[in-house]
Amino acid sequence: MSVRRLIVEVDLDGLNVTKFCREHGISTWLFYQLRKRYAAEGAAGLEARSRAPKNVANRTPEWIEQEIVDLRKELDNDGLDAGAATILFHLQDRLGPGVTPPSEATIWRILTRRGFITPEPDKAPKHAYRTFAAERANECWQLDDITWELSDASEVKIITLIDDCTRLCPGLSATETVNGDSAFTAFTAAADRWGWPERFLSDNAKAYKHTLAAAVGALGVDHRHGRSRHPQTQGKVERFHQTLQKWLRAQPPAATLEELQTQLDAFCDIYNNQRPHRAIGRRTPAAVYAQTPKTGPADRPIGTPTSIHHVTVHNGICHVNKRYSISIGARYNTQQATIIITGTSCHIFIAGRLIRHLQLDPTRRYQNLYHRPGRP
Repeated sequence: MSVRRLIVEVDLDGLNVTKFCREHGISTWLFYQLRKRYAAEGAAGLEARSRAPKNVANRTPEWIEQEIVDLRKELDNDGLDAGAATILFHLQDRLGPGVTPPSEATIWRILTRRGFITPEPDKAPKHAYRTFAAERANECWQLDDITWELSDASEVKIITLIDDCTRLCPGLSATETVNGDSAFTAFTAAADRWGWPERFLSDNAKAYKHTLAAAVGALGVDHRHGRSRHPQTQGKVERFHQTLQKWLRAQPPAATLEELQTQLDAFCDIYNNQRPHRAIGRRTPAAVYAQTPKTGPADRPIGTPTSIHHVTVHNGICHVNKRYSISIGARYNTQQATIIITGTSCHIFIAGRLIRHLQLDPTRRYQNLYHRPGRP
């Protein structure tokens, strides 16, 4: 007979409980507790119970665990990364001053216990890849594109730019197709806000390798491309696409390019200013970009001011802010021209191709197409 069964069946009449407990190596508290449980629960009361304390001093409070779970659901619903480190970044603002948030490892254990994470140790990387990163902001931009579907299942393209050093996204551009014109438009729009990079890195697409490289090459921007079938070279922008597509899938499907562009602009703001990035110490790309030394095209001093203008050609002339009238020829009438002025150096592009480069004469408004002998 087990000791527990003996305790509940022994007759208390004439029994020295203290001596009985000492002989069987149990406490008098357990003796009376087992008899009490047996009277209330029957045989089930004899089963061994956990000896863990009901309240653990260093356990995360239930209300903080609930905040962690709520954050996980919100980030997932928004299509954003919802790992333990990201949750910790946002949790610090949720808890307010005076409350110490749990560690990243504790958040991971809470999410695992609640069923949000299934550990998969087999998915850990088995090979160490050689990584690289530019030393300065605007030293290198990675460029690529992906295909996306509108609500009517029609396919469009998204052109993506990532700063190699700071992970900043200078721009996202929705376009019907990727060609030299759309690539140049996306590139100049990003450069107009963030400045021109020293070089850009792309795959071997003709629109990038030839047309865009030639256009921005005239502005002093160098070009590099990866090997065929080797996406690891553009690994940063490839990984960015995973984050972008996860967020887009959580949004209502865009019906038009304009709606998609609005979504891309919203994501770009979240990515640059709100989302902590693992590769840069859980800081935001915009904050790192602001604190990092900048570079630019090798053929000009850093910080050289550049202005970008988009005009329609009339009578063979491009009118720039009532300051210059630049002749380029009547064959370009009604076409859209992009004019980039750096100091007195002026480059004019149409459809992503350079059609004129000249040095502006600041003393004259009209800039002739040809220099005629005998005329100033």
